Amino acid sequence: MNPPLMQPVSDLTNGLTRGFLLIDPSTCGHAPDIAALDGHACTPRILAHREEWMPKLVDLATLNDDVRMLAGRYLLGRFHADQPPAICAWLDSEASVDVIARHIAHHLVGPGIGGQSVFWRFHDPRVFSLALAILDPTQRRALLGPVKSWTFPWAGHGWRVEAGQFVHESVDSPAGWPRPDQWPRIDRSEMADEVCYRLAGLGSAQAARLPAIVDELFQEALNQGLVASHEFVTFALQRLPHDFKLA
Repeated sequence: MNPPLMQPVSDLTNGLTRGFLLIDPSTCGHAPDIAALDGHACTPRILAHREEWMPKLVDLATLNDDVRMLAGRYLLGRFHADQPPAICAWLDSEASVDVIARHIAHHLVGPGIGGQSVFWRFHDPRVFSLALAILDPTQRRALLGPVKSWTFPWAGHGWRVEAGQFVHESVDSPAGWPRPDQWPRIDRSEMADEVCYRLAGLGSAQAARLPAIVDELFQEALNQGLVASHEFVTFALQRLPHDFKLA
């Protein structure tokens, strides 16, 4: 059996000295010490007029020990699950901030369901965790791009994904962007997060399996004719404790 894609992380004592914190201004308002950090915005050209709302990269080398310690607590999921992520990820990479910012910006805007342009907040752990379960290996490697490892908080734990080999992309078609047939599943991230929140207290071994299982259950719910979001969530919550022993 292959090891889980997401590996639990319990200690960042010696790690947060290199790379970048990835922070989203729309999710860190409850953490003023984090929101106030200066960073390099990851801004698609089409959204240059909204740069203040784009995710930003903060160079860890510029932070003092107290801020790094606080960042580590956020990255390990040590705060309340009902709060959005103050820090979306720690990106360990030898690439420059400009290279990483361009890469992230390249994956923020593109065609979604029906070909309509969407802003994909893939960097949000609540979205990222489900996307990892849906994208194929080539897409996952491309999405992480020049990042060696991507560490993020989710479901009350810290997680790390190793990026693998960098995949070259064309400017017009990011290799990490979801395919049209994947978008309906990707678009259920909010429902998946509700299931995760309602199952608070899962151990890391159980939580690591949750995104793929929830994706499967949502598809089964769809096949049974369920339509409303609350129906999907209820269906998953009813099935998980008995069929998958996750509660």
